[in-house]
Amino acid sequence: MPDLLDDDSSINSAAPLFSLARLWTDLRTYYLLLIALVSTLLAGVVVYVALAHPVYTATAIVGPADNSDEPFGQGGAGALSGGLGGIAKHLHVGGALGQEGTDDTFDEYTALLTSNRLLEILVRKDHVLQEIFASDWDRVHHRWLPHDDFIHRTIDTAKMLLHRPVKLVRDQDDLQEYFKSRLVVDPSLETSFATVSLRFGSPEGAERLLGLILHEADDIIREDKRRDVEARIAYLNTALEHLSLADQKPELIDVLSQQEQEMMMIESDHLFASTLIDQPYAPGKPTAPSPIVDSAIAFALACIAWLGIVRTVPSEGRWAGFVRAFARQSRSRSTLDRTRARSGYRDDPLADALPLSGALDVAARTDPTSPRAGRNRA
Repeated sequence: MPDLLDDDSSINSAAPLFSLARLWTDLRTYYLLLIALVSTLLAGVVVYVALAHPVYTATAIVGPADNSDEPFGQGGAGALSGGLGGIAKHLHVGGALGQEGTDDTFDEYTALLTSNRLLEILVRKDHVLQEIFASDWDRVHHRWLPHDDFIHRTIDTAKMLLHRPVKLVRDQDDLQEYFKSRLVVDPSLETSFATVSLRFGSPEGAERLLGLILHEADDIIREDKRRDVEARIAYLNTALEHLSLADQKPELIDVLSQQEQEMMMIESDHLFASTLIDQPYAPGKPTAPSPIVDSAIAFALACIAWLGIVRTVPSEGRWAGFVRAFARQSRSRSTLDRTRARSGYRDDPLADALPLSGALDVAARTDPTSPRAGRNRA
């Protein structure tokens, strides 16, 4: 039986590499190989989805804080346009008096969501490392589990040789690497809102961590604002005690009253730098692994692998025998016959005739003058 791979290579030698006709011929000949590759990779996807830890995504929508009830309007700014304009500039109360919008505060808030300052507070105050890296934390003895096995010792030795830091416990850098790939802040280009999402191993944990991040970032701006306002109030009280011009005293008292009202807003319980449009929510369906997406990737990889095997495997050798085992021989033979018919070759009309030597023997036996016939009669 002729070599199937030789037949296919001789048939398709003159065809383009990615022609539809050649692809269809290969598919009809080696479709069993494609089925085997697809089945194998899909089985791997099933095993991966069954063994992989599910990941859930919590999402929240935040926007600028609503300062419509803020006691500082344009009238207050106009009141300071007189003799106390220099004091207002020195106290940096222009933004509070309506000279600046709230977008700067909200931009600061969204920048804090991925800042090292927030990570430090989450590590020191909220102890999120123990929850995020729960597999490395000993809940009974409240300590980090030691990694003194052979694999970790080998990794630590390699890090030392490469002048990389060797850490015995989890720290802020680990949390930064974790949030770098799992915490996403997506500000809208059309509105002033931003969508914040966090991926975690459970829906409840994702919602709690995302809410904690949003509130801690707001508290950082609140504390900064409280510190600034306290400094302004202290400065104004001192200025009132040493003020010599009586006509400026009522205006200075008005500024002090406004700062005290702002301190009341800071001390309130509602969010200061942002508004939570949509509470953090994580659906019960995990976002990863995705069986549909993973199956589509596996099918594409199987098709690429099949095409590479069919087109690149040589006609001789062990791999050629493996590929030949998945070929349809009858289809390959019929394709070869049609190709030879199109090329002009025909079956030999004398193929069934007797060989030349056999014809000579018959003629010699039937000829009476032949020496061989005389010997036969004798």
